Amino acid sequence: MRMVAMALALGVGLAGGASEAGRQRACPDRGHPAPQGRALGVPDHACRPRASTFLSGTAYTFNTRNPIVGAEIRIDERPELVAVTDASGAWAIEVPVGIDVTPYIVAAGHHTVYVQTFHTGTTPIEQINFQTPTDTVYDLLYGLIQFYVGRPPFEDGCVIVTTVSDPAVVGMTFDEFIHFAPHGVAGATVSGEPALPSPIYFNDAVIPDLGQLETSGDGGVLWPNVPPGVYEVFASHPTVEFASFTATCVQDRVINASPPWGLHGIPAP
Repeated sequence: MRMVAMALALGVGLAGGASEAGRQRACPDRGHPAPQGRALGVPDHACRPRASTFLSGTAYTFNTRNPIVGAEIRIDERPELVAVTDASGAWAIEVPVGIDVTPYIVAAGHHTVYVQTFHTGTTPIEQINFQTPTDTVYDLLYGLIQFYVGRPPFEDGCVIVTTVSDPAVVGMTFDEFIHFAPHGVAGATVSGEPALPSPIYFNDAVIPDLGQLETSGDGGVLWPNVPPGVYEVFASHPTVEFASFTATCVQDRVINASPPWGLHGIPAP
């Protein structure tokens, strides 16, 4: 994102004011990588590893192309950090390098949703999109899942949702992504480590369906009643390889590891 690139270049935080990043950047050598990370003639105190990076993405309403404006994006592990989505639903937030981060959204008229847990490095993590249901849609899905499983879907812990998505979504801008539909790869199955409860796959009408035994072209899948803990989630398919993701399950939490993250296909080299 242009906004993130400019902020990184200037060392300005998009959340929390001025940043130390400009003074803690890796040593440049006239714009080129320097041998052993150092540039000749640059004093040691000017040559520090980057201490922060950026997360960014877009918030939009589930099963629509409508951006969510004025939503708060927060980090579960760093409650002091917050960003607000702009008129296009975009957001960016500066975070320390070398920590686990689980972003979540708080938006009027929408249910609070968490995404997967990331571990930050010096490279910005982009396109963390919040696919967020309205309160009305959330209540309908809650009732449907409760009917399917015969008990409240949060009785034992959390609900995890993701999309087993087409490799083509990787690297797309948000505008390209939102006009690329459906996102899924049909014919995949999913699993977790530790073991997850039985999944419920979404059909092509974007409805959870007990008769769906593998992913449809929608690619959606959910796990209700997941006991609290940290899970690595996987997808298997005869011809497509997928990235895994980490889900941090806490009682009553909704985790939606939405594309282009979550169980995204790995593009061919």
